[in-house]
Amino acid sequence: MDGAGINLFPVNLVEALKNRKVQLGIAVVAILLAVALTLVWVLQPKNDNPNKADAPPAASTSGNADGTAVTSPDTTTPASPGACSATDEAGFVPVNYSIEKLGIEANVVSLGNDDEGNIEAPPKDEPKTAAWWNMGPTAGSNAGQVVLSIHTYQSGEAVGNQLYKDGTSQLAAGDVLKLTSADGRTACYQFTEAQKVDEATFDRESDVLERQSGDPALAIVICWDHNKETDKWDSRIFFKFKPVTDGA
Repeated sequence: MDGAGINLFPVNLVEALKNRKVQLGIAVVAILLAVALTLVWVLQPKNDNPNKADAPPAASTSGNADGTAVTSPDTTTPASPGACSATDEAGFVPVNYSIEKLGIEANVVSLGNDDEGNIEAPPKDEPKTAAWWNMGPTAGSNAGQVVLSIHTYQSGEAVGNQLYKDGTSQLAAGDVLKLTSADGRTACYQFTEAQKVDEATFDRESDVLERQSGDPALAIVICWDHNKETDKWDSRIFFKFKPVTDGA
């Protein structure tokens, strides 16, 4: 008999085998999918408190000798004054000055010495204007001391009164003064100290104020201690600064 027409496997058995392979394939896919989902869940970062927003970096704390805590920022790098040019030999003529700490910004005029040989003050009716002593170093120069003269009024309405309010410097070490030129250059100086000198005994030949060479610096000079009997100011206050750049 010709065997070509004989089915060696029952139809039911063949169908059963096919169904078993399909079921086995589905089971394998399901197992692989479950494993993949498990791995995703295990490996993803967790937030112990999902209702809590990410907190900013905490400040570091240190203790005083008495045990009280002192909070300070994480960084120890002082803030840069910003847009400060490096000192150079030429420097520039300043036309504006600002002291952010005290909210001061005003014009600078270029003046020399008065008829008595003293550093000339700004016009009397300009309480905020500073006079740059043009017989000394320019702003941003790399040698000598730049000198600015600023008014103090008996009425207490000038910048000099603001700088030395109640007989105390209102500037702290590191406070920044900026001088700018007509073309936008900026020289920055950080406050270091205030000196009070007696006008009658001050040695004008000294280099405390007028200095053409040496390390670059800046000084603001104001009058203080008005004498009602003589109608003159008995003292001068020198505010001393050192140059600083963006990289400092």
